[in-house]
Amino acid sequence: MSADQKLEAKYGFFTAISMVIGQVIGSGIFFKVDDVLLATEGNVLAGLLGFIIVGISVVFAGISMANYAELLPKEGGILNYVQYRFGPTAAYFVGWMYLSLFYPLLTAVLFTVSGIYIAHLLADFMDFNPSFLHYSLIGFVNLLIFFSLNIFRPKSSGIFQQMTTVLKVLPLIFIASLGILSLVKGDVSEVNTFTQVGTSVQTQSFILLVAASFIPISFAFDGWYIATQISGEIKNSRKNLPKALIIGTISVMFIYIAYYLGIVFRMSGEEIILLKDTYITEFARKFASNSGAILMQLFIIISVLGTSNGLLLASIRVPYQFSNLEKSKKFLHLYKVNEETKMPVNSGIFAVVLIITYIFLYYLTNTLPYFTEKNFDLSAIPIVFIYLVNGALFLGLFQMFRKKLFSKNSILQKMMAVIAVLGIAVVLFGTASAANGITYFLVALLFLALGFAAKKTN
Repeated sequence: MSADQKLEAKYGFFTAISMVIGQVIGSGIFFKVDDVLLATEGNVLAGLLGFIIVGISVVFAGISMANYAELLPKEGGILNYVQYRFGPTAAYFVGWMYLSLFYPLLTAVLFTVSGIYIAHLLADFMDFNPSFLHYSLIGFVNLLIFFSLNIFRPKSSGIFQQMTTVLKVLPLIFIASLGILSLVKGDVSEVNTFTQVGTSVQTQSFILLVAASFIPISFAFDGWYIATQISGEIKNSRKNLPKALIIGTISVMFIYIAYYLGIVFRMSGEEIILLKDTYITEFARKFASNSGAILMQLFIIISVLGTSNGLLLASIRVPYQFSNLEKSKKFLHLYKVNEETKMPVNSGIFAVVLIITYIFLYYLTNTLPYFTEKNFDLSAIPIVFIYLVNGALFLGLFQMFRKKLFSKNSILQKMMAVIAVLGIAVVLFGTASAANGITYFLVALLFLALGFAAKKTN
């Protein structure tokens, strides 16, 4: 690939941190807390342990991934790491999963989530009951707006990412502070503490309830590694990206645990499950009536749009990166970079078509009884895939340690990698043991098998 086909370095250190923090915070934590408590049957202690276990796993994963970021500071991120460690064939299949499933599906889910909160805000001023069709249509419009911003004003997109990262952290810190103050004052009812944990009837053991929480919590923590996707566009990437991964994941873990405590100290698990995604609005209404609820909704909308924009920022580059893989068939000129915008326009258009398709599929799985009765979560499928990939990368570090490829080959680095691998194993076990868990694995394997169709035969 010629030099003029390279993506230029245009993002600084703060943008890299905002990609890590911003891609995690702003969507999952707001609409997955009710799913966590649903999975734990209202057991708030099981949910707390789930947040701690997954959070620690993510922190050590970020520290371990920083080894790759330091060694390979160029565009491609995890895709580039897989190719370096396991070869072009493995990189091809990971790239295929990125192209066909992972990025377009997660982006579709998050833009639909933006539609959920915008629709409920509009419902406060207009006489209508929001439906999933409203959510999907609003998400579709938001997708087109932010796609245009990323293609024609990529630097403006980076600025938006930084701004929303700051704004989205504020309500989380505020809610966490309310919970801590309530605990200090003793203004916490018994049902909101850990003395009564769960609903009146629990069908599973406590350990299985903790394990069941891993799927929604993993989604809430997901996205920290997406910053590696633009590693070639980060200034001084060899130093800035590893620092961003470590600082970002540690920050997110503490913010999430504090936020969860802030919520469950003021609302019961049963109440949160009943309210579903609107629980946060009712939480704000308790403290500041309707005006507080509206303000909280605005913060959440900004947060979700920031996360959606960051994921789209990565998504529109995936077909471009896939097309440049050694084992990939070339089609639709996905490998080209536009001379005027310095962006892979064809790649972006292809990605948006896939995202729109998944918005429709997400709508179906949330409205057809066949899926809703089974509590089928389409967004869990790509999470299973990325945990498998990350687990393989962390295992691959040990051979690299033996070859002394890193500037520091300390015992501490190896311990971090061991803990990261164990964390991946625990989360995957929890996923497999949960409802629909095996189905998610099988669907991911099916997509993997479909990858042979776009692979070079020679």
